[in-house]
Amino acid sequence: MKKFILSALFISLSTLLSACLQDEDSDNRIPVRYTVIVADKISGESIKDANVELTNEVQAAQNLKTNSSGTVIFPSEESYVNQIVVTKEGYFPKDTVDVISNPDTALNIILRSISLFLVPTDTADADND
Repeated sequence: MKKFILSALFISLSTLLSACLQDEDSDNRIPVRYTVIVADKISGESIKDANVELTNEVQAAQNLKTNSSGTVIFPSEESYVNQIVVTKEGYFPKDTVDVISNPDTALNIILRSISLFLVPTDTADADND
């Protein structure tokens, strides 16, 4: 149910913001390249092989896995509203929405770096002791 509500919210937000962000000449959009860094919230260690999904404002998704340093770099995306969902067995899923509202038109590409921390599922048991 939570995932459905988040998806509905993302679709609504994407539609609203994409309408606000589009210029008369849509060819002037600046590509955005995302670097996502995933780590364990408790230990601070990088998480290898986490699934990272990037969904743009028109609902096109890209899925990549983090490398040994917990990093994934997505190819350039011409979208200013993007949802990032990270999943890994043994961890609670994490999601975020990144909105670029005022792109600097002097740039050729926008570089975004996002650090996300996953909480191990077994920490819920430790809290009850």
